Amino acid sequence: MKALRPLRFVPLMGGLLLAACDDGGPTGPNLESLTLEEQLTLEVLADPTTAEVALALATTQTGAAHRRGRAWSPGEDITAQAEHQFRNAEQAFAQGDLVRAMERHREGRRLVAQAMEGAGGPRALGALVERLESLPVTVAADPDGFHDPQGFGVQMAGLAEGARNAYRKGNRIRAGEMGVLAEQAVRLRQRDQTHALAGNPEVKVELGAQAVALAERILGEEGTADERMDFLEVAKGFQSKAEESLLAGELRWAAHYAHLAQWWALKAVVLPDGVTEEEIEALQELAQTLFDDASAAVESDPTDLKEALLQRAARLLEAGRSNQNNGTCRGLGALWQSAVISAYLVS
Repeated sequence: MKALRPLRFVPLMGGLLLAACDDGGPTGPNLESLTLEEQLTLEVLADPTTAEVALALATTQTGAAHRRGRAWSPGEDITAQAEHQFRNAEQAFAQGDLVRAMERHREGRRLVAQAMEGAGGPRALGALVERLESLPVTVAADPDGFHDPQGFGVQMAGLAEGARNAYRKGNRIRAGEMGVLAEQAVRLRQRDQTHALAGNPEVKVELGAQAVALAERILGEEGTADERMDFLEVAKGFQSKAEESLLAGELRWAAHYAHLAQWWALKAVVLPDGVTEEEIEALQELAQTLFDDASAAVESDPTDLKEALLQRAARLLEAGRSNQNNGTCRGLGALWQSAVISAYLVS
């Protein structure tokens, strides 16, 4: 992955490096030569709460496996090891040993990916990589939801390219590692939209529940293959976390988990590892039909919130259409989010 110019964390990194040199400690890397992955790693290390995002990916996947009767999953032990590595990384970061911090953090991400695959199989990591590939479109369609959306979208596109290349070469854990980092970066870059209409955390949690319900409806019509139900169980796990966070007043956590619930509900409907022409056409038709119904519903009973949500559904629908021939995911995430919002407005 090519090196990029250091981003917004440079002042913080410079201070840490100077302090380390003054104390006779480790000097750290040359900031000008950092890869995108290394830059993002140092960014998320500046906020220890991002480790909880990574660990939640593993614990939710493991919990879903247990609820589906797969008590053999080794996820708990591996996740505990991952947590230990993240704590080591945070300690090294605080001491100014940035090289060790990045190494330990990458090992923690590797263990999270390993726990996910152990609990959910190879397709669990395929879903995580596709989630990463969908982020540039999602960020572009919801610029108010992220700090520096244009720059962040570019970062996610670059990271997604590296993850997909690794996945194609059969290195699923390495690809998953980058997907974990992306999820941590999303948590870091999310804006606090407590007072926004369409971005309100309470609304996002309701949309997560709507995504699960929509997936259940679709699967009920098509039959319930075990693999699809596995993904649906993961979506329910994230939705439970979202609702618990909302009750606890942890609004940014609630919004993040609800968004993950939406994604894994989509993976129950459209399995990872390749989107067919039939699937993309079916999802586009579903999103358009629901949007038309939502438009009629809002027109008959308009409110500021409903109109804001309808506008967002329209942006996502257009983003999904515009990207249906672009990349592996082909605008799938945006189409699904549009369909979920429209279904919420209709209900």
